[in-house]
This record gives sequence, C-alpha cells and structure tokens, in this order.
Amino acid sequence: MLRIDDSELWLPKFSDVCSMCKHWFQKPGGKCKAFPDGIPMEIWEGRNKHTEPYEGDHGIRFERREK
Repeated sequence: MLRIDDSELWLPKFSDVCSMCKHWFQKPGGKCKAFPDGIPMEIWEGRNKHTEPYEGDHGIRFERREK
C-alpha cells in the first residue's frame, strides 16, 4: 500500500501574525528571515505571536510591517 503524506501542502495562504510582519517573504510557502526553512505552524496559525524568543528563530522576532 502506497501512502502519500500531503500534510505539508495544507497551509493557510495568510497568517494573522506573519502577514503583518516585515520579515515575512510574502510568497507562498510560509517562510521568513527568522524561519527560512518554514515558519512553525504554531506561529503561522496565530497560536504564538512570536514576540518572544522561539527556538530556531535566529534572534529575529515579529516586527510590524510599515504600511
């Protein structure tokens, strides 16, 4: 039996946290300067506002993007 893990394909297009951050790459895939290999779902889904240190964030935190 062949199993295909497509769980990584499900990602909301926008994040209440990341979409407002100046470090977000603003491209599909959920990546930013803090998490170039992929933003943790806890942050992307808004369960963590990333205003405090988060493991693997390279010292970069949420900063509101200017309009």
